[in-house]
Amino acid sequence: MEYARKLLENYQLDSAEVQLKELSKPELAKHQPKIYIRTELNLGRLYGDKGENVNALQHYQKALKTAETTNDKESLAHVLKNIGVLYVSWKKLDEAFAYYEKSEHLAREIGDKELIADCQNNKGIVYEQKKEYAKALISYKNALELYTEKDIPGKISMALSNIAIVYKFQKNYPEAISYNFKAITIAEKQNDKWNMAATYNNIGNLYGEMGDYNKAIEYCEKALKIAKEIDAGEIIESTYDSMAEAAVKAGDYKKAYEYQKLFSTAMNDFINKENTRQLSELNVKYETEKKQNLINNQKFEIRQKNNWLRFVGILFLISIIAAYFVYKNYQHSQNRKLQEEIFRRKEVEAKALFDGEQNERIRIARDLHDSVGQMLSLIKMNISAQEKNTESEKIQNLIDKTISEVRMISHNLIPEELNFGLITALENLADKINTTDKTKMELEIHENVRSVKFQKQNQLSIYRIVQEILNNITKHSGATLIQLSVERSDDYVLFNISDNGKGLDLDSIANSSGIGWKNINARIHMMDGYLNIQSQSLKGTQIEITLPDNG
Repeated sequence: MEYARKLLENYQLDSAEVQLKELSKPELAKHQPKIYIRTELNLGRLYGDKGENVNALQHYQKALKTAETTNDKESLAHVLKNIGVLYVSWKKLDEAFAYYEKSEHLAREIGDKELIADCQNNKGIVYEQKKEYAKALISYKNALELYTEKDIPGKISMALSNIAIVYKFQKNYPEAISYNFKAITIAEKQNDKWNMAATYNNIGNLYGEMGDYNKAIEYCEKALKIAKEIDAGEIIESTYDSMAEAAVKAGDYKKAYEYQKLFSTAMNDFINKENTRQLSELNVKYETEKKQNLINNQKFEIRQKNNWLRFVGILFLISIIAAYFVYKNYQHSQNRKLQEEIFRRKEVEAKALFDGEQNERIRIARDLHDSVGQMLSLIKMNISAQEKNTESEKIQNLIDKTISEVRMISHNLIPEELNFGLITALENLADKINTTDKTKMELEIHENVRSVKFQKQNQLSIYRIVQEILNNITKHSGATLIQLSVERSDDYVLFNISDNGKGLDLDSIANSSGIGWKNINARIHMMDGYLNIQSQSLKGTQIEITLPDNG
């Protein structure tokens, strides 16, 4: 078992597989269940590392059955955690989370703090993939606290890096940088060059996203220097990719092209080295099997020649197929990156168009109110000063109607209430609803929201979003009570709208051909926000809008 474990640690998977299979005997489960469980658990990990997840699950299930039969809670907790990892690879996140919960429950029973931390960390990965970043941060920080208590430097560094990644997704770059530097400090102290190179690359990538081209290149070059020292091909490849993205962000397309070429070269080198390693492993496996066959069969020489010819033929065929798929994968990757860049640029153009439209609506509304409205008022005053007769009264009535029409158009473009701020406009909206007998509206504005300064065009968008939602509720839900609360949390402003109406059909919203919900989604998306709707039949609807508080 110890020899097999060392082979696994050195990534000699095929040799380890042969050794572990020798230990994996059904009778071992009866006489030495602990060793049997460890053997099946290691086989599961081995096949998981090879990407043979179905095979891995079969071995985990054997270990699970024996652990349950012998009531071995420690082994059971480890097996459940590893099964959770497989479900994450299959993108079955809810099932993975359930396995992590069971594993953590057992770990707490036996007081294994490191395993509790592992489960918290893995739950953080699930939350991160679900884009539930606040929950992911809590799990990762719980794991970090326990790893720190147990003083496990490698896992502390991993947890710090995971926290940094979440902050990056949240665009909280200062915190992301801070946690990455904490991770790099530990990696340097442990002289863990692989983690040093990987973390420097993460820092460079962050500065690239922030638009600090010089720092991005500085830290990426640090990553490259270390990665080349230890021949970490995967990190070299990723670092050149980060440098290319930073150059694109900075508008230096010449440099971006050069870095992209280096990325392509590094990726091809990495693939070639991986193929060489795999071939080496296959040779080791072959030699091990050869020794076993020599012991069991005197006619090994004849069989070996036949097997070798078949092996060479199969290997040649595999090499051709592998080369084809590597090329196709590279081609697909390049096309995907190109499509992502086109999509990103379209988003930027759409946002600029949206902002321009909003600003133009505000300008036209002001021109109508301040210029055309005032001119009409002056005309009215001049006519009022003249001698009254039937003709002048008709003209005056016509001017009054025109003034009203101008005010209505101006109000449709931008409500007058927004001149006194978004909060005042929302309060006015609530007052209008409360003047009716059908529906009562309660408005709760938290004090920390009043300090947020929204841009003019965003104030108009938020007002229209809330107005559209309230109109839908009052017209279609049959609600007698609407509650709107606005609060600030971290770097976001949360708008929570709920009612006690008959509820919404969420599928019908997603497939709606109307422009109401489409406009709401589009406006929120343009402000880098999120929309979450929860509804139950006859139990009302809750709508949560999350917007960044940078206005």
